[in-house]
Amino acid sequence: MNQKYKDSIKIALYSENKIPDFSVDDYAMAQAHINYLDRYFKYPSFIWRNLKSIKYWRKKILKNPMRTKFCCAIISNNISTDGFRLKFIDRLKEYKKVDMGGRYNNNIGRRVRDIIKFLSFYKFSIAMENSEGDGYISEKIFNSFISGTIPIYYGDYMVDEYINPKSFILVKNERNIQEKIDYIKKIDKDNEKYLKILSESVILNENIPYIINREKFNFFFNIFEQETNRAKRIENEY
Repeated sequence: MNQKYKDSIKIALYSENKIPDFSVDDYAMAQAHINYLDRYFKYPSFIWRNLKSIKYWRKKILKNPMRTKFCCAIISNNISTDGFRLKFIDRLKEYKKVDMGGRYNNNIGRRVRDIIKFLSFYKFSIAMENSEGDGYISEKIFNSFISGTIPIYYGDYMVDEYINPKSFILVKNERNIQEKIDYIKKIDKDNEKYLKILSESVILNENIPYIINREKFNFFFNIFEQETNRAKRIENEY
């Protein structure tokens, strides 16, 4: 926002769950499911992860897939959330204990330091975002995949655009809670169902990072190949 660059073209990168402000940005890259002509590029942050490592760890886990504990969650705080995941955990606890390893509602007597190691003792893990997000997929669900648990996910309502819906449990809303808890109970009691989910591939298209990065370069080329006065968008709305 330095006034020295007030006449420059502004290209913003939003790495968190934020909606671009096109009154300030000429162009923006973010995770939201929106369209704004040539001014916006949807750039999901999960492609920064090493997705091939997920496939490697899943294969390794299948050699010794059984877990001794039921379900866990790591929650640092309850600030800036819609409260959904806590409602879900409270309902799930009616069936079996959910071990809480974060600062919030900790019931294991210590804070977890090694997240992957902690998750690896559990059949299921709460991999829910702070709130339902428009395109935002954080590291939570991938930590669950790598550690060999079955993620219980809530967040991006279009997560199955990238991630195989058969490889995790997607909870969409409050009306959906009991249905999903009943499903978790079935999996918990049926090793065959449990192993089938663990054996599912995770990423629907392993070439997605390549595809998205190729489209990203096209997004930039469109900007830089224009004359500066034509590339400006804030004053030159279509």
